[in-house]
Amino acid sequence: MDSEFFNWGDTVTADPKEYITLMPGKYTGKVTKIEKQRCESNGKMNGCPLAKITLEVEHEGSKAYVSDNLFLARSREWRIAQFLHAFGLKEKGEPVKVEKILDSMGRFCTITVFCQSGKDENYRTYTPEEAEYNAEHGIDVYNKIKSFEPLSETVSETSDDSEFGF
Repeated sequence: MDSEFFNWGDTVTADPKEYITLMPGKYTGKVTKIEKQRCESNGKMNGCPLAKITLEVEHEGSKAYVSDNLFLARSREWRIAQFLHAFGLKEKGEPVKVEKILDSMGRFCTITVFCQSGKDENYRTYTPEEAEYNAEHGIDVYNKIKSFEPLSETVSETSDDSEFGF
């Protein structure tokens, strides 16, 4: 009988997934998946509705995926507005229903990616050189999305943004 869980005596036959670590910079991303979820942490966002967004990015001839959580909390309203604006779904001064997030499926925007170690509050942001060194030496590097912006004609894989040291 097939089960969704392994038993101690079962055999693992799947191959490991290949992950691509994007170096800090700006990329064109396309929304490929949106999941309605609830935050299940012990923190202050516990129970908060969220939209888990997956973006597909072209990188060196292959596809990389970056995910982000849009917490549907009043304290994060600016982030929801930034996301909706990047896809042309919200203009300044225009009220928009939260459900418009779902209209971003299949649309493109510019995303700024940075790299960090650890999760949540206990992280440190890496410079591009540190992120590349760590990725080459098997040290965990987590991609995070810094911002969403409307798609521009000139998207490069380098950034002159100094907020994160790169």
